[in-house]
Amino acid sequence: MLSVRHNIVRSRSSLLSIPIRFNSSNVKKEVSSRQAEIDKQEAAKLAMQSMKDIGSLFSSGSDDATQPIDSTPIFQNPTLFASLSLLHQGQVLAELQDKFNKKWTKLTKEDKLLGYYISYGNWGSREDFINWKSSDEAPYDLPFKLPTAIKSTNPTSTTNIQKLEPNILAETPVRIKQFDMKKMDGVSKFFIYLTVFIAMLAIYRDKNIGEDGKPVTLEIQDQHEIERQKRIELEKKQEFDRQIQEAIALENAKRRKWYYLWLK
Repeated sequence: MLSVRHNIVRSRSSLLSIPIRFNSSNVKKEVSSRQAEIDKQEAAKLAMQSMKDIGSLFSSGSDDATQPIDSTPIFQNPTLFASLSLLHQGQVLAELQDKFNKKWTKLTKEDKLLGYYISYGNWGSREDFINWKSSDEAPYDLPFKLPTAIKSTNPTSTTNIQKLEPNILAETPVRIKQFDMKKMDGVSKFFIYLTVFIAMLAIYRDKNIGEDGKPVTLEIQDQHEIERQKRIELEKKQEFDRQIQEAIALENAKRRKWYYLWLK
């Protein structure tokens, strides 16, 4: 009986002494993924704060226009997104992007509907796309014309494939008014006319006034620097003359006559 207990104790001690190893690579991956998620959240907060600061520059009313809003009604009714200000649209986009950055299996139906409305809904430049929810009607801005003629229902290896006739989006009924420059708003016309007027005034000045009408530029000269440059030039000239004189004296010394050396 004592021997059995002794064996049990030894087996337990041997089990306790077994080293437990962790997979360090999995731990590192988990830590890096958490850190990446934290970095994304911080970046979203920073972007939101930047948009808030920009919105506060153009806001002349109360501070409520720059404060975050409750986005729950927007997720419940995506059509409310179009009526939001640019700042609050950025807030909703940041919250939605934060959800998309995580597992897509955790996305709710409201999240998917809001993302679909923002991408394809009838708001902004797509306000006339009223058939965005229709599954029986083709979108208005397809890059090819409808209906398209099917050449063959049983194509073979020798069947020629031709490009579809392109559809110019600027000429489609749903976008033609967006490209109609005749119905430009007054503010845009004012700036265009102002730019043309300034350009014509500049051309007139260059042609009729020329360089005579140019403003006189005042040049300030440093007299001490001018004197210093003169001294440097004089020293260089004196050094050059001295080298010339030494070279001439050396040449004359080499040309002494033979009788001069005999007499000496």
